[in-house]
Amino acid sequence: MSSSYARLYVHLVWATRGRAPWIGPSVAARLHGLVAAWCIELGCVAVAIGGVEDHVHALVGLKADVDVARLARELKARSSAFVHNEIGVGDFAWQAGYGAFTLRETELDTVRRYVIEQPRHHREETTLADWERFAPPRGR
Repeated sequence: MSSSYARLYVHLVWATRGRAPWIGPSVAARLHGLVAAWCIELGCVAVAIGGVEDHVHALVGLKADVDVARLARELKARSSAFVHNEIGVGDFAWQAGYGAFTLRETELDTVRRYVIEQPRHHREETTLADWERFAPPRGR
């Protein structure tokens, strides 16, 4: 094979520091659109971007030469700069780390719906714990 080919999908989740509700609906619309655009700039496919006031979900098809750590680092850094510079929240920060979950192509539609429907899942308390509480509780 003369070139690299990959069909790799990752579901990323990252939260605001202290789970502070910094991402209101108007900020979320802009932020989610930018996260999708940044994925594309990195050569990845933004399958779905969503979230609620205190965290972001990104379902992404990875480019063969973009690893999960680089993708998460880039998305968190760029989105932090956006909230600081464009929204004007000087003390905004993301928590350290992120959650990353791989999936099969057959799971894409289910996870895509889950990401897009984040506000409903949180309102109706139908979230999936493994995808929402990706960091160990404090003190561990």
